[in-house]
Amino acid sequence: MTTVACWDCGAPIEESALSCPSCHCLTHAKELESLAAQAQAATVRGDLAAAREFWQRSLTLLPPDSVQYRSIKAHIENLKTAPQGNGWKKGAAGIGPMILLALTKGKLLLLGLTKLSTLLSMLAFAGVYWALYGWKFAVGMVFSIYIHEMGHVLTLREYGIPASAPMFIPGFGAFIRLKQLRITPIQDARVGLAGPIYGLGAAAFSLAAGYLTGAKAWDAIAHFGAIINLFNLIPVWTLDGSRGFTSQTRQQRLIILVSAGILWWVTGEVMLGLVTLGAGYRLFTKDAAQEPDNVGMAQFLGLLAALSTVAMLAERHAQ
Repeated sequence: MTTVACWDCGAPIEESALSCPSCHCLTHAKELESLAAQAQAATVRGDLAAAREFWQRSLTLLPPDSVQYRSIKAHIENLKTAPQGNGWKKGAAGIGPMILLALTKGKLLLLGLTKLSTLLSMLAFAGVYWALYGWKFAVGMVFSIYIHEMGHVLTLREYGIPASAPMFIPGFGAFIRLKQLRITPIQDARVGLAGPIYGLGAAAFSLAAGYLTGAKAWDAIAHFGAIINLFNLIPVWTLDGSRGFTSQTRQQRLIILVSAGILWWVTGEVMLGLVTLGAGYRLFTKDAAQEPDNVGMAQFLGLLAALSTVAMLAERHAQ
């Protein structure tokens, strides 16, 4: 019997197993994600037969007694009787991402909340800021940081690199522990920028909630989330921006420097000034990559623009 290590918990499992008996994660999560995306695309273009085929293939990769199996089987039955109109396509297109989220990211994003050490450290962290700023901002602050840290954890696990759940330190923030030291510059950059990418999602959600509800606490949480993630993009020390720079050539670092400087001049955001100064320092270090990483550069530039926009909008709306 051939065994392999579970990509989630590292426990030995049979090569043919559909889920891990220890942590119950799906062993074919990436294939399921790909099939779900293809099924969604087929649904959007109105090819329900192809969509059914993709969902049918996904059933072979799922344990028959799992909730995901039953959900997809029911969805296949709905596709068989669905009309072909535009209304159906729009409605069905939204089901794909929800099933996809249930299969992969949704479960993993809650992973840290099952760890007692993470929960206790979150409570201690929130307690400090609860006394200073009130419970709404304290809770929002904790979950903004939690989502940021889980972005690192999820990306590490996509690369098959085990990592601990986040641990919170009152007054400082949170951190994760890598259980493997070898990592390529591209992987390091993707893992580093994953935190701010997920953090941007949390900040954007808070901003939208602030506009919809009119509650100033949401604006404060959105502004905090945007600023703390911009701070993490400063490319020095062990911050996320420093890791994001590991895959950048000297020319790409110059592009990021100039872009951060322009955004600083336009918005007046102090954190962008620190990113500019950090990029200037890294322009002359000897660790620049030899081959360009255009994806990493696009992620870095997009984060700078999006986070500074969220911070500006949140501050204006709070006034």
